[in-house]
Amino acid sequence: MMKLRVVSGPQSGAEFAVAPAGSTLGRSRVADIHLADGLLSRLHCRFYEEAGVAFVQDLGSSNGTLVNGAPTGASAVALREGDVVTVGETALRVSLGGAEAAPAEPAKPEEPPPPEAAPEGTAKVVDLGLSPDAPADGPRRRGGVAGLIAALAAAAALAVGGGLFFAWGREGEAEPAARRLPAAEEQPFAFRYERLAIDANKLFRYTLTFDDGGTLALAIDDLGDADRSFVKEKALSPRARDALRKVLVDAHYGEIGEMFPERSADGVSLRRRSLTIVFGPEVWSRVAENTSQRDFDGLCERLETFGRNELGAWATQYSVAELREMGEAQLQLARRYWEQRDLGDEKLFLCVTAYRKGLSALETLNPKPAFAAALAEGLREAEGLLAERHEAEAFAVDQAMNTQRYDDAAEALRKILRMIPDRDDPRNIEATERLLSVENRYLKGGR
Repeated sequence: MMKLRVVSGPQSGAEFAVAPAGSTLGRSRVADIHLADGLLSRLHCRFYEEAGVAFVQDLGSSNGTLVNGAPTGASAVALREGDVVTVGETALRVSLGGAEAAPAEPAKPEEPPPPEAAPEGTAKVVDLGLSPDAPADGPRRRGGVAGLIAALAAAAALAVGGGLFFAWGREGEAEPAARRLPAAEEQPFAFRYERLAIDANKLFRYTLTFDDGGTLALAIDDLGDADRSFVKEKALSPRARDALRKVLVDAHYGEIGEMFPERSADGVSLRRRSLTIVFGPEVWSRVAENTSQRDFDGLCERLETFGRNELGAWATQYSVAELREMGEAQLQLARRYWEQRDLGDEKLFLCVTAYRKGLSALETLNPKPAFAAALAEGLREAEGLLAERHEAEAFAVDQAMNTQRYDDAAEALRKILRMIPDRDDPRNIEATERLLSVENRYLKGGR
């Protein structure tokens, strides 16, 4: 059985046994091996054994995984007795026990070797300070945009070469046969998807994650001509989880082969998509760098669409100028409905809806335009008046029911439904149920 001993880092001296089915390691408590290391990703890497050989595989982490000082890239790397795996600020020594994998190397010093210079053409791991995997209590560093983008562009150029370096030695190897997951509809699952685009003066980073605790999280950084960010998460309902599971299962992602990086036309810009999926004990990971593959791109786009719909992140599709125009248009529309608030039961609700859409359009903008304050104040006033009117009608319903004036109760309930037509609103749901009860029990010969 493979064991890991922390030889340096925040939990020095701790020992962990790798499960027969493999163990994930990361900062999240969802990981099988949880380490309190702020430089780790939530799910950073995975240790496992296959055909008597021990392996470690990076899971698309922000800061990478190293074996004896050399980065592993996206591919699984075989381990020997005494190897040192470095993740974040933590170094772990590998013990294979009685495994027949490979002969142990000569004894190594207790402390991990100092980092060696990366071979020419390999990527240097750089903490950009933009990852949603950064510690929750740490600041999101946003230094000079121009300097940051220049550093990222340089890293991108090296990354392309590094990707080619990792491809060497695999030529001629047979692509492993796709394995179908048993009973995928019953397996706990999680994923991490990242889309990165870098140009000379712009950077866009989109990260969507789902953990097996049921939380969907989205983080966006858009730097350059605009400076906007978006961070939002939500615990998915059972129905939404099933829909997300179906997106993954129907994509047959296990049949998507590896994609090797290509150099961009200018040698500097970068278009990169990475996706890691964990289904029960199975881990699948792919990276597309300045290249595309129809099935992989289609799966990524379906995940982005799901995230936008579920988290209300539709505004991320539009430019800053377009969003400002939308916000201003919704403000004018809301003010018109406010003036008409006494002309129809639904006018006030339409006013509230317009104010909400206006604020939603500005959600990703930093700083917010001046008229955002008018949207927020208008929404508070309109929601307050709507709540008062709903309470008045709900009281009228109760009074009518208590005095057996069922026709009046039904009319008051219908007014509530006109006043709040959103079928997902709890007030609409309650009024609908009560109206059905009144009509079935009292207004159709049931008295």
